[in-house]
Amino acid sequence: MRQEETAQPDFAFLALARDCAGTIPRFLELLETLRHSGSRITAFVGENGSRDGTRALLQRAEARGEIAVVPTDFMAGEPDRLRRMALGRERLKSELECSGISPRFVCVLDIDNVIAAPPAVTALLGAAEKLDRPGIFGVSATSRPHYYDLLAFEDGQRSFVTLLDDLATSRTGIVRYYRFFCSRIYPDQRALTSDHEIRCASTFNGLCLYRADSYRLGSYLQAGPALCEHLVFNRRLAALTGETMLIDPDLVLRTPVDHAAQSFLPFAWRRLRKLLALPFPRRIQRPNLFAK
Repeated sequence: MRQEETAQPDFAFLALARDCAGTIPRFLELLETLRHSGSRITAFVGENGSRDGTRALLQRAEARGEIAVVPTDFMAGEPDRLRRMALGRERLKSELECSGISPRFVCVLDIDNVIAAPPAVTALLGAAEKLDRPGIFGVSATSRPHYYDLLAFEDGQRSFVTLLDDLATSRTGIVRYYRFFCSRIYPDQRALTSDHEIRCASTFNGLCLYRADSYRLGSYLQAGPALCEHLVFNRRLAALTGETMLIDPDLVLRTPVDHAAQSFLPFAWRRLRKLLALPFPRRIQRPNLFAK
């Protein structure tokens, strides 16, 4: 298997995949470009119930020795999305630990529309070098036109653990819902978009690098209320190591369209399309986003 190098890899990539056939090639190209740059790479990808050919693409890549596919069908049994993601991420972490592979760095990433425009390899390697600084256990990507991942972010002044609950209470009408985004979400996303490094206790934003020795200490699982799995993981590492994270302004992804700031009409149209895509029983269970 090509990813099983004789020497230990420099990077282990861990990703979950569901219905992202359109961006799987971009992810595989990133791995191949890194290999051509001289980096040793291994990758574990968990796939869960895709309907668009994602599994077949991953299995072909596995047959070529580019990745290892990890079955994560068990995730479908967890109804809560945050807990479901935590279970999947923890399974990938366990798979890496059981493999006996000892990389220098672990890269946790999303491979859906977040990776449609992969970061430059030089930027990825530069971000890994920043992990050699004292007091840093993780480095995340930023994104343009703006940083988007508020649920995973936390520092001494800002935390977004109530954001999903606040969103739910604002879903009584599309105008109120849009005003919530304009007053609460878009301003914070812009505030976390910078040409300078931002230190924080937790960040993800679609791609995050960890020192492997630190990554082993963490867990995505916790009892109690469901939280973003990256926030749970990073809080634990921060508490155990006394270190912090960085948002790297040079490690840039494209802001996914479903997380990007929008004017009212595109915002309303996108949510109508999402509502119409749901099965009919789920449509009638959801609050009416277009009520006056």
